[in-house]
Amino acid sequence: MGESEAKSETSLKDQGNEFFKAGNYLKAAALYTQAIKKDPSNATLYSNRAAAFLHLVKLSKAIADAEMTINLKPEWEKGYFRKGCILEAMERYEDALAAFQIASKYNPQSSEVSKKIKILTQLAKDKKRTEELENMRSNVDMAKHFDALKSELVCVFCIYF
Repeated sequence: MGESEAKSETSLKDQGNEFFKAGNYLKAAALYTQAIKKDPSNATLYSNRAAAFLHLVKLSKAIADAEMTINLKPEWEKGYFRKGCILEAMERYEDALAAFQIASKYNPQSSEVSKKIKILTQLAKDKKRTEELENMRSNVDMAKHFDALKSELVCVFCIYF
């Protein structure tokens, strides 16, 4: 890649970062996309665009970019961190927790990752408990419905016999 092309890609990334900081995630994502076209093997660009897509709640695009970040730079904690944040937004807490645990493996000193692991551990437990309670409630509702049907059948049986 020539020096002017590299500057162009870096310039696009820097402009994207400025728009991101200003909260203009759509413009930031567009600039990161342009930069990716110039340097499709740059994991940072995919990571940045994943963050922009996350803010835009374009979660399928965000997760694809997080996966690309990981594919391009598998030992970089940021890709797993991005993936974890996106999975958290999708309410896939156990998957998010797994992603944050991998991020922690590559950067055990990260307090940000440690906080996410603590939060996601609790969210995963809460979600599982909520699902268990909903299943129990559903079983109780079915039992009540069954009891009502039994009463109706007894009445029908009494009428005809």
